[in-house]
Amino acid sequence: IYGALERIHEVKGIFSAGGSAAVPDPTMRRLDAAVRRDLNHAQHHLRCAALAVLALVWMRTSTDDGRGAGLFDVVCRYTVDSHPKVRQTALATLARHHTVGARLAVDTYDDCVVATKDDYEQVRLAAVELVWMVGTAYPDHPVVIHKHGTTDTIRLLDDAFVKICDMVNDCSVVVRQRACAMLGRFTNVDAKFLSQTFSKQVMSNLRRFAARAPRGYAGRNRGVRTGGGGGRAAIPTPEGDADVESDEFRLLDSGAAGAFVHGLEDEYQEVRDAAIESITELCAASADFSAKAVDFLVDMFNDSSDRVRACAIHALTSIGDRALIQITEEQLSIALSAMKDSSSRVRAGIYRFLSVATLARAEWIERLVAGFRANLERYAHDDQHAIYATLRMLGQNHSHIVSIAFARSLLGISEHYLSREARIDDAVYAGNVILLMNTKPPSRAAIAAALPDYVSTHLPYLRDKYPGCLPADIADSVPPRLGFVKQMLSRPQPDLSIAQLTLADSQKHVDGAFAAIVSALEQAAGDAGGDTAGVATLLARRARELEALCTGDPAPDRTEPDERHLAVAHYARLVGHILDTQTAAAAAAPVLPSPQRPRQLDLAARVMRGAYELAGRTAGLDTACKHALSDAQTFAHAAWLAAHDLAAYDRRLADKMVRELLRRMRGAATHCAGPRLSEPVRRLEEAWLAVPSTSNDGDGGRSADPGGIRSDSPLLDFERELAAFVAGFRPMPFMPPGLCRRARARIASQVLTAAPASQQQQQHYRQPTEYNHAFPLRLSLSAAVDWVSRRSLLGVAVSLPAQQTVFLAPPMECVRPRQPMHWAVEWSDVAVSLPLGSGDSTAVRVSVVLRLPAHAPWSDALVVRGAAVPPTLSAADYFRRQADPALRFVCVDIADGGCAVGVNPVHVAPPASAHTRV
Repeated sequence: IYGALERIHEVKGIFSAGGSAAVPDPTMRRLDAAVRRDLNHAQHHLRCAALAVLALVWMRTSTDDGRGAGLFDVVCRYTVDSHPKVRQTALATLARHHTVGARLAVDTYDDCVVATKDDYEQVRLAAVELVWMVGTAYPDHPVVIHKHGTTDTIRLLDDAFVKICDMVNDCSVVVRQRACAMLGRFTNVDAKFLSQTFSKQVMSNLRRFAARAPRGYAGRNRGVRTGGGGGRAAIPTPEGDADVESDEFRLLDSGAAGAFVHGLEDEYQEVRDAAIESITELCAASADFSAKAVDFLVDMFNDSSDRVRACAIHALTSIGDRALIQITEEQLSIALSAMKDSSSRVRAGIYRFLSVATLARAEWIERLVAGFRANLERYAHDDQHAIYATLRMLGQNHSHIVSIAFARSLLGISEHYLSREARIDDAVYAGNVILLMNTKPPSRAAIAAALPDYVSTHLPYLRDKYPGCLPADIADSVPPRLGFVKQMLSRPQPDLSIAQLTLADSQKHVDGAFAAIVSALEQAAGDAGGDTAGVATLLARRARELEALCTGDPAPDRTEPDERHLAVAHYARLVGHILDTQTAAAAAAPVLPSPQRPRQLDLAARVMRGAYELAGRTAGLDTACKHALSDAQTFAHAAWLAAHDLAAYDRRLADKMVRELLRRMRGAATHCAGPRLSEPVRRLEEAWLAVPSTSNDGDGGRSADPGGIRSDSPLLDFERELAAFVAGFRPMPFMPPGLCRRARARIASQVLTAAPASQQQQQHYRQPTEYNHAFPLRLSLSAAVDWVSRRSLLGVAVSLPAQQTVFLAPPMECVRPRQPMHWAVEWSDVAVSLPLGSGDSTAVRVSVVLRLPAHAPWSDALVVRGAAVPPTLSAADYFRRQADPALRFVCVDIADGGCAVGVNPVHVAPPASAHTRV
């Protein structure tokens, strides 16, 4: 019955005063009498139920007739009941009183302290909570300590803190965990008690002298004293043990000393986690406590649990965010050892900790940079961005240590001899430059002036490739003699500091950029006559902002970016290229005829590449989005054809080029665009049919007269219709669904081997090996691919030093499914022929691509490359090239950066026996 009443109160509040379903007062009085009677029942279950209901009755009677204090005393008496369940329920009832706003009596504290020594685990758990509640309710209440005839007084808050410190040594894991967690909830604890938690020996400021009467020494050890009566014992007391013969007493038990030391050394990781979290909370209120905690938290880097190590790193990072942490050489050695951890989460935490740490000597910074160099070689794909961010903060925090001599030593530059220019794609070199260029402006300017000019000329590339790693005012530190570098660095860059934004601010920026893009797209899809150049500029700027918000390094409390926003940003850039193409086509119209228009060809290539990339990489697009991308491809094909002077080509070849466009436009009009393309297709077909199939004068239908090109030429009419279609094209709306995903490939490892079977030896790609040009270069590739529908779409692209790219299809057995639309590529024999004459310093880049079928073979391959049809090409050559299988695919790179294999050839003769060091 009592249990039913308690559940009914949870639903309808029958014991709440003034409620519509409140129990009448006569019923309450009868219930009160029944509850008091059952509190003395022999069955402990009934006593527990009566205590639980008594708490609800007290909430009503305490405001009605002032009997709440009496009922409160009744509950306190049951904290020493003979049954542990009753004691637990009584303590829980007191805790419930406190949570609903009742003020616990200070006399309850003694009962709670006694309960912390209970034999029953659940009773001790409830007692720990109540000790904290009473201590925080009466923080300044005096507590008198009596020992050995001497008294001292401390605050109740400090005494409660000491009592819970003693619970850290409890035999129960659950109690130890709860005690460690409760320590972090204390505020305004005396500094001497906080400091004592990191020392197992009771400090002198917590000891008091107690005079004792001199007494003799009797027993089996008679005669060990050194003199007359009252002399001290000659046997010393071991450190850490309680000296029963000492003439002093302590303000806290010996077991409470070093509470956090015991918690951090506990065998259970739950206890260690709780201790670290409490240390983190207490450090926020005391700078002295933070300084003592650093050494113990750094030692936790060697913990066996990944979760404990990550928790300790987070605690140190929180401390360093408030004030930089000065670490010692021993702590630096521990951090360098932890940087080799196999867990990427732990390594990322170590990098964040080092970002808020300071070192006292330049030699220590060199040791740290050497550790970063090793991790860049070992975990280049996963840790590069985090290492560069750490190097940026190290430069900002150590401007007083980083000198010109240190910079020369770091970059390997001699003061007296000319140095060879460093490779701009060297990750270690880039990290060193980031460290040096993030010092304070006076030091940075002096270092830049003392270093070779090539370091400054690399800054624009490094700033664009690694956004956010170089300071915004880096241009001011470039020497005056390098004015062109200053001009390049003065270009505005989008703000990519996304990790500093909160979730709400980030979402606000994303929503603003997204709304601006949607508005600009609607303006671009409107009637002609608007400011197309201004709209294109706005789309490009907003696309950069939205991409930065979606692809920036998220904070720990942020969720993954919305792929829909990223797809819209890419489409916005695509529409911007369409508008730029229209502007370039309009500007080039007065200069007809011309064989090619390079600017228009390049813009058409960007539109075609962007449409293929967005359609191939984004899984889950609906039909409307696919039609919008197909429409953009049609526009790119038309703009590419409009960049040719058809009169300069063979009539049969020109007819084939035009009919490929018309066939594509008819297909688009049938399946997606509808009336938007039906009328332009009809006019273009009529204009092209009017062009003569043969030309006697060799000008393809154009004839010159004293006034220039004849205005009634049929070929000129067709070109005008094509130019009108390009100028009047309007992109379709693009709003992908929320469940779209972007195809990605992560190259996990890459191994370079020498090709001859007799000399095959796998080595790390940064280690040199003898390579013979007579044999193909062999690579071993391992990659993880996500969100690709079919394995037949996957391919491998190898960029050779001579600006050539080779596309290879991996064997089907080398691509195995991990789960639907997720694949693992394990290709151990990628054969590549490396040409001679590769240059002094270059690289072979390997990436994973999607091999998408071209909608218009041969033409799309030329459009994507931005290449024009040679005017000297014959129709026979055209048909022969059209049969090339490589032209029937458009390859889209999906790897996150790819991987580069360094190539440093050695020029020897003769070429037939040339060897190159790879």
